[in-house]
Amino acid sequence: MENDTIRGSSGNTLVDLWIDGKMRAIAISRGAIEAHLGLAGDRAAAMSDDERCEFVRANLALVTKAARERLRETSPTASSIGIDAGQLGVTGAGRGGDRRKTERRKAGERRKADRPEAIPPEGDRRKTVRRKSDRRGKPKGPAKS
Repeated sequence: MENDTIRGSSGNTLVDLWIDGKMRAIAISRGAIEAHLGLAGDRAAAMSDDERCEFVRANLALVTKAARERLRETSPTASSIGIDAGQLGVTGAGRGGDRRKTERRKAGERRKADRPEAIPPEGDRRKTVRRKSDRRGKPKGPAKS
């Protein structure tokens, strides 16, 4: 994308995109970007115009999706679209964080071999010891031509 199509203007970041067969001017407010990133207070005020432009460049699919939703809500013939706080998608505070940092199971939910009461009454579902035997079958013999 060309550098002049994404630009900062006071509290908004402006971008020109081709959406639904028409060139449209999209204004993303500072509040929309801050709400999406979950920034508040001093960190939000420290975000420069260049950083907001880079955010829009990196998240163009998100901006396009939000602009299409705004077009459906308002007039489909509009040549300019405004995206405000809460309209850019899931907020940063609403994200659950990285799922891999926490355990999904509680400590008592796992089956332990050293605790016989934790093993189901029908036993383990595997018939053979795992990874102890050959995984490949015997060869069938020479291939017939």
